[in-house]
Amino acid sequence: MLNYKKTDHMKKILLIVSSSLLLANSFLAQDDDDKFDKKFRFGLRVAAQPTWLASGDNFTTKDKAGFGYGFGLVTEFKLSNIIHFQTGIGGDFERASINYKNTAFSSFNGASAFYNLDANGDLVEAKDGVNNTTYNSSTNKTFLVTQRKIKATYITIPLLLKMMTKEISGFRYFGMFGGELGIRTALKADDKVEQLTSIPTLPYYNLSYQTNNGLNIGKDGSLIPLRFGLNVGLGAEYRLSGSTAFFINVNYFHSFTNTMRNESKYISTNAVQDANGNITFTNLKQNLLMNAIRINIGIMF
Repeated sequence: MLNYKKTDHMKKILLIVSSSLLLANSFLAQDDDDKFDKKFRFGLRVAAQPTWLASGDNFTTKDKAGFGYGFGLVTEFKLSNIIHFQTGIGGDFERASINYKNTAFSSFNGASAFYNLDANGDLVEAKDGVNNTTYNSSTNKTFLVTQRKIKATYITIPLLLKMMTKEISGFRYFGMFGGELGIRTALKADDKVEQLTSIPTLPYYNLSYQTNNGLNIGKDGSLIPLRFGLNVGLGAEYRLSGSTAFFINVNYFHSFTNTMRNESKYISTNAVQDANGNITFTNLKQNLLMNAIRINIGIMF
């Protein structure tokens, strides 16, 4: 005769054992997830970035996009299972070109963009009241500028919310939204110019061009060397082992702040000389906003 009490007892034991195994497996899986999604992570990135300048003034237009690059340290803090806060510090090297509308080529009532360089190749300030003998001294050279390639270097600090999916076959996908603070450390230019013999007299025709390379325009950059902009993107990361993951993301950056001074101290669009030889300048209005597509790859630990 079967002992039903013993059979029921065995069933209970088997149920407890199987439940324990399932629970242990769940805990192990959660532990793996935690390794992939720790409360704090850090990593390294490198980036390739096409960059271009948008102009908000009437005298300057955007030209070709340039190709820059960047690198940096990434830090990430878990706020919830799907939302992380990401920041870090890096260096970004940006290139972009602009054109100047020299309407003086076709009209006596036009304007031209010009500046002076001293004997050391430094920009000479176009300050109202300066005498012609000083501004156009024998050691100074006057240039009409038609095109400028700007080369900017920034220390960048992203401030991003990172919204992530659960792990799917080793991958997690994410979107990023936030801002970026930049600290300018260098600002130079390669200019396409025509050397003139004096303060420009309208109009100009049949000019032959040369280039002023590596011109330091930092003094004509924004007065406070800081910028803030929008940073948004999409990406994915793939877990290699434990918490170590490879990632790639593509971000769009748009600066809200002017790269240059609102009014140039060195580039003028017109100059009037009085009977005593003193000059009054109409200085160039500037409003150049940097844009970039950043293709980041890196590794998180």
